[in-house]
Amino acid sequence: MTKVKQRRSGSSRATAGRRKGTKARSKTQSGKRKKRAAGKPKRPVVQETPRSVRVRMLDPQAKCGSGTSVERLFRVDEKMKGAVVTHLVFFDRHGLYCEHGRACPAVDDVRRAHRNLDWTR
Repeated sequence: MTKVKQRRSGSSRATAGRRKGTKARSKTQSGKRKKRAAGKPKRPVVQETPRSVRVRMLDPQAKCGSGTSVERLFRVDEKMKGAVVTHLVFFDRHGLYCEHGRACPAVDDVRRAHRNLDWTR
């Protein structure tokens, strides 16, 4: 035989009604949005500056040493909003990854620039 729990009643408090310290909402605020004032402009549209990327292939033995397992090495120079960020993208037994992580946009830039290479591991 299985036991079934009884449902609780709608109000678990002994006193029904408003709690102390809470304000009652007026009906105009409850479900309607305020209309934007006629003279108030919308948020300004922010135009993103274009992101320029330069991908160069480097020699992995010269940069990582003669005993390295890195098969291919790329340097990605990313310029955005006047700031230059340099990425090193490696391809070895772990696959293709950046020094900043696999989710770094430089990894996709290398894949796009060198689509003809075999990236399977």
